Amino acid sequence: MSIRKMQKLAVIGLDTEKETLMSQLSELGAVELIDQKDKLEDELWKDMVVQDDNLAYAQQLDQKVNRAQAALEIIERFDTSKSPLFSTRKRVKRADVKAMAADLSGVESEIDQILGYGEEMHRINEAINKMDADLLYLGPWKAYDLPMELSQTKLCAIHKGTFPADRNLDEMQKELQSQFEGFFLQAVQKTKECTYAAWVSLKENDEELLEAMKGNGFTEVTFGELTGTPAECTDRLLAALEEKKKELVDLGNQVGSHVASKEAIEAYFDIVSLESEKEKNRSKLLKTTQTFFLEGWIPEICVPAAEKILSETGCYYLFVEPEADEKPPVVLDNSAIVTPFEAVTEMYALPAYGSFDPTKIFAGFYVVFFGMMLSDAAYGILMSLACFIILKKYDLEGMAYKMIKMFFYCGLSTAFWGALFGGWFGDIATVVADVFFGKEFVIKPIWFNPIEDPIKLLIFSLALGVAHLFTGLGIKAYMDIKDGRWFDAICDEGFWIVTITGICAWLGGSMAIPAIAGVGQWMTIVGVLGLLFTGGRKRKGFGKVIGGLSNVYNITSYLSDILSYSRILALGLATGVIAQVVNTMGSIFGGGIIGAILLLCIFIFGHILNIAINVLGAYVHTCRLQYVEFFGKFYEDGGEPFEPMGNKTKYIRIENDKY
Repeated sequence: MSIRKMQKLAVIGLDTEKETLMSQLSELGAVELIDQKDKLEDELWKDMVVQDDNLAYAQQLDQKVNRAQAALEIIERFDTSKSPLFSTRKRVKRADVKAMAADLSGVESEIDQILGYGEEMHRINEAINKMDADLLYLGPWKAYDLPMELSQTKLCAIHKGTFPADRNLDEMQKELQSQFEGFFLQAVQKTKECTYAAWVSLKENDEELLEAMKGNGFTEVTFGELTGTPAECTDRLLAALEEKKKELVDLGNQVGSHVASKEAIEAYFDIVSLESEKEKNRSKLLKTTQTFFLEGWIPEICVPAAEKILSETGCYYLFVEPEADEKPPVVLDNSAIVTPFEAVTEMYALPAYGSFDPTKIFAGFYVVFFGMMLSDAAYGILMSLACFIILKKYDLEGMAYKMIKMFFYCGLSTAFWGALFGGWFGDIATVVADVFFGKEFVIKPIWFNPIEDPIKLLIFSLALGVAHLFTGLGIKAYMDIKDGRWFDAICDEGFWIVTITGICAWLGGSMAIPAIAGVGQWMTIVGVLGLLFTGGRKRKGFGKVIGGLSNVYNITSYLSDILSYSRILALGLATGVIAQVVNTMGSIFGGGIIGAILLLCIFIFGHILNIAINVLGAYVHTCRLQYVEFFGKFYEDGGEPFEPMGNKTKYIRIENDKY
């Protein structure tokens, strides 16, 4: 099935052994605990047990994790080393994790120091932001030559503020000077939005003048703690700003000196995270005053290792097969060659536990379809070479590893089909030989050229499609037979295989052997009658007739599915035609050095673009053929990924040798 068998683990033990057991199961990294909250509502359990937890300690650990993450973010801002194309995690053996934790005793003090630098930088940045705001605020007032804090003298009041830009201050001043003795108004700076101005009046007229000014749109401004003239204050602020920036640079250098500790802090982050996860998992346990109870899922292959741990703690334990209504988590189990294609399965959905994982079956189809769609030998070689270099240079894991490894295989397939179809950067060899050497040179296809004979590729693509669909139907029949539904396998899958085979032989068999057409005709009749009379077998009354007719009508759906495989022809031709167009465009400038340079430029740009577009197209359409035409015939999704405690890390990669 390619899905690892799981067993359910149940444990009852003394509370004194709980911490030891939880730590050892976490270190094993092969047990996913089951939440027991439902039992708290059960009549048999609710009066005997309570939920276990140690959330207060887990919260303390989370605070440490958050501080480590904050320190790493500060370091990241001052890490001048070049970031790799692919981020990878450091491999650590599970047995070495405990020893690594012991070596991290001094990390917390270093985190405190880095966070101290961060807080100081934050304080300085706030001061810089305030200075920048003050400088922006002072900008329009540079021509004002009185101290900003001066708002009055013994006899006069001084006001500073803004007027709307459309106010004529000269006329306003003349009018007010005629009414009030000792009044003087000066515009400091005018912008599109407003006019900055200051005015002086005798204190005895101040209130009346202020009302008149407000009537003309005056808005008073204040300068807070700023002192001296705006020009003097600006000079002081610029000097202080420069000093603060120097302090920031010095602090940044001090943080940079801790970049070498980044790896240790990352390890600290993950180890404390694992401890926090273990404590949070305690909420999935039940306890009495002296005992505890837990349940979990464990791969069958890991049972001996778990038994050894449990027997040493003296706990009572039991391993049982999952019940029919239970849904254990899913772990896919495929060979190293097939594992990369799990990326396609996982992007769709994990298969339900107990169902069928088709990865090892569709992997071959996927490689073939992708290669035929891209179908240029040079493109395939470049693609496989690029993937090979990435796999050698970077220690990839997870989805990234699977995707790159899958594209490596797809590149090999592309090179194979490209050689069969005669595509090597399209027809670049023919173009170069003709334009620059006046010779006729053609790299002949090993099989045939699809551009010259597209019907042959179409027929071959549809034949592969039929084989693909029959494989899906065969898997469904196998699942039916495994579950004891022999008759369903014959009626629901067998008759469809007979019908489709008969139609193909009836319509196309005569081109090879005339007698096959007659055989195909009878196979079609038998298949259609079988579908008609068994399609409504699970219904009652008139529904049996309707069910049979609707079952036969589904033949249109199958024909549509088969025609979907014509996209193999379409994408294969698109790659070849675009490649030839690129080569033709490059050749129109003729021979010579200029022609060679222009051909090279167009060649590089055009073929890179063609590779990018058609690799994406081949990937998307090959996935579609799996998800719609293939998976649609049998696939049962709904599986949940296996997430054992002791494995959730961000920076270190714990190697699990248990499964």
